[in-house]
Amino acid sequence: MLLDVMLPDFREREIKAQSLEATVLYAQAAVFDSQNRRQPGDSVLSDFQRDFDGCIFESNHTFFILAGRGARKHVSLPAVEAIAAQIKRVGEPNG
Repeated sequence: MLLDVMLPDFREREIKAQSLEATVLYAQAAVFDSQNRRQPGDSVLSDFQRDFDGCIFESNHTFFILAGRGARKHVSLPAVEAIAAQIKRVGEPNG
């Protein structure tokens, strides 16, 4: 799912100055990670979008190949931070 993050104007200008868009990728279940940072089924939250073309989403540090129907939503920054915190909690031992 692509999440268009609603940011204050000053923060959006900072993002754009880095040649990024205020969009992140959230996937409930990764299928494959060529760098073995995630296991199949792990949730994924990217950093901000550098490029998006068809089924390829490029964040500042990673290329993602998208599969499935997907969706696009507008979300607040606190919502994205909550998703990130949840992913971190689940990934911790005894999480």
